[in-house]
Amino acid sequence: MKLNRIILPLMACALTWSSCDDQIMEWKNSDGSITASDIPLALKEKIANYDYIKSYVAQYAPNMNVGLGLGADLYINDAAYRTIADANFQMFTTGNAMKHSAVVKANGDLNFTTIDAFLNLVPADIQIYGHNFLWHTQQKQTYLKSLIAPEVVVEVGDDDVCENIVSNYGFETDYNGWSSWSNHTKEIVSPGYESNGALKLTVSSSSTASYSDQLFWTCDNVLEAGETYAFQFWARTETPGAKVQFLGQSSDYRQQIYGSTFELTSAWVKYTGEYTITEDKDAIIRIGIQFGGMEAEIFIDDFKFGKKIEEKMINIIDDGKFEDGTLGSWFGWGNGSTRTISEKGQGYNSDYCMVMVNPSDGDSWSAQTAHSFPETLTVGKTYMYSAMVKATVINPDFTLQVQDANGGNGEGYVSAATAVDQWIPIEGEFVCSHEGIARLCINYGKVAGTYYIDNFKFGEKKETATAQTLRASTRAGGISYKLKTPEEKKAALLGAMEAWIKGMLQHQGMERVKEWDVINEPIADNNQWRGIDGNFMSNGDDAPDTAPVEDEENGLNLNWANDHFYWGYYIGKEYAVKAFEYARKYAAADVKLYVNDYNLETNPSKLAALIDFVNYIEDNGQTVDGIGTQMHVTASSITREQIDAMFKTMAATGKLVRVTELDVALGTSSPSAEQLATQANVYQMIFESYKANVPESQQSGITIWTLSDNAAEHEYWLSGDAPNLFDANYERKHAYKGVCDGIAGKDISEDFSGDDWKNAYETEGEETPAE
Repeated sequence: MKLNRIILPLMACALTWSSCDDQIMEWKNSDGSITASDIPLALKEKIANYDYIKSYVAQYAPNMNVGLGLGADLYINDAAYRTIADANFQMFTTGNAMKHSAVVKANGDLNFTTIDAFLNLVPADIQIYGHNFLWHTQQKQTYLKSLIAPEVVVEVGDDDVCENIVSNYGFETDYNGWSSWSNHTKEIVSPGYESNGALKLTVSSSSTASYSDQLFWTCDNVLEAGETYAFQFWARTETPGAKVQFLGQSSDYRQQIYGSTFELTSAWVKYTGEYTITEDKDAIIRIGIQFGGMEAEIFIDDFKFGKKIEEKMINIIDDGKFEDGTLGSWFGWGNGSTRTISEKGQGYNSDYCMVMVNPSDGDSWSAQTAHSFPETLTVGKTYMYSAMVKATVINPDFTLQVQDANGGNGEGYVSAATAVDQWIPIEGEFVCSHEGIARLCINYGKVAGTYYIDNFKFGEKKETATAQTLRASTRAGGISYKLKTPEEKKAALLGAMEAWIKGMLQHQGMERVKEWDVINEPIADNNQWRGIDGNFMSNGDDAPDTAPVEDEENGLNLNWANDHFYWGYYIGKEYAVKAFEYARKYAAADVKLYVNDYNLETNPSKLAALIDFVNYIEDNGQTVDGIGTQMHVTASSITREQIDAMFKTMAATGKLVRVTELDVALGTSSPSAEQLATQANVYQMIFESYKANVPESQQSGITIWTLSDNAAEHEYWLSGDAPNLFDANYERKHAYKGVCDGIAGKDISEDFSGDDWKNAYETEGEETPAE
């Protein structure tokens, strides 16, 4: 038997080494000799004398391999961690580094920096398991949302909202007069917004926050206290998710004013806003934008700033800003809808706004919020309205109407807008033609969801005014949204899916990846396909996940969490077939393709649904090579009968069978000796069941999920537990022995003897700590 020759202080130990005496025992007889009977082989000494895990795989199970799920950054940066991983395992699976959100940038490009650094360090004889192409979490939601978002249609207008004092506002030939700093470059590009030039700002990946990158124009004089100033500029981006925020500063940076933040689109859009200079802001002299926080390309044109031009209406709604934290005179009815004040900070660049919730789909007028006028409107006069609106859903039938006090007569629907998932303005005007008009109604009953209203104004139009009403965001009345059809969304997402899979498989160095999770966790805990027919059950949760950026087809209130994305919601069941089609198209002929899911050992119905999922893919012309079972199990409850049944069912498919993410939780970070022994027995039991129930020709192998109990590996997974083979200090645990014995099918330490220890002791000559 080949041993590690690792010398430890010999101790008299129980099953756990925490109670051992760490003083060196005197074994030598009076004549200096040592016999096997003189040397006690307690548990820790046995574990230290075990060889590396992969040596037992080669000896007892040469048709399978044992892998490790690890953090790529930890492997790259921690040499001790890397040494243990390299010595023990035959295959590595990165926990996050190869997932969609880690590699895909906001504009769809792929960033291989971490992957390349990882591959360059992994020895050539260690295989890499690809994890994963498609999942319902850790997808670059910002990019995918941009592909299916409504198209922004901009109506061009010429009116200014300010008395402009910026001389080089058009960037026609240069950016003279503009200063900037930090993680970006500047250049003049053509064309601009209906002009020959625009300013292009290219932000590097090292920009970590909005304030990391700033652009300023210095005014001739400081801004006047008590005056209201307005800005307007046109902007677009090539990077979905890029944002800019209006900013003012004093020359010594001690005074700052912060205005509107705008999420840019690929179309040129006019952005405007205002700021009243207070007495404590008496030294503001620079104005501009901050635009850092992510790698991006941003284009700016026609940047104007100056004193605000007078508004066009005589506002008669004095409680439309909600800054006193109350609803004022706003009220409503219908459909079980509610109206409340927002949490502080949720308003449009303000503390508060009104929050309206429509609990179910209906007609537009099914849910209404109303406000009475101080006087009835005058027939023949022109009235205007403006407001900022945001919603958690897309509602193409968000409308405004005016009516008499009893709701019997009115102007009908005087406006129709599309509410979307970011603050946008609505604005319009109409001529009153009915007597007795005494209130307005906001109608939002068409689509269930939550709606936010701020800065609501209504009043008689000033016929003598020459400027547009000042808007606090994109040019009111100048934007509309063209919703994409289901077919357009499907085509866009399939294109993104193919580009992602192709880019990964064809990247230099990825040819060493011979096995891939093509689809991870496709079956929900209710045993249905995730994302199909409104099925959004999340991991073990009875409540549905939250909604996508827009789902106007059926109005489901689904408000998805950050970086969740259900490909099947937009593509249908075909998404699974297309994923395997693209993977097969671009992968080498010897690459094996898997589906992978969890809780299969405790939920036979879920396993059956996963097998049906595989059958559907194959019935539609593609081949699934293997099925992965994660096996995040709990030591105190998992049984051999459950494990045997699962492996037998999986083996009956004829597919390769892999345990992809094995760990054994104890429910505590301070386990007892008995719990450590139970954990070791469970690890051993799983390996033995795998070998007994999965034919050798179908044994892909078993991957242990994370190396150690160190907190660095459990920030987001099984924190406060001790599920692994090595403890927090990278020392072997009882579970290490369980894995090795499971691979061998016997207690390997029964072959050890005192002579082994004697040989090691005499060869090394001194005591060294175990790995």
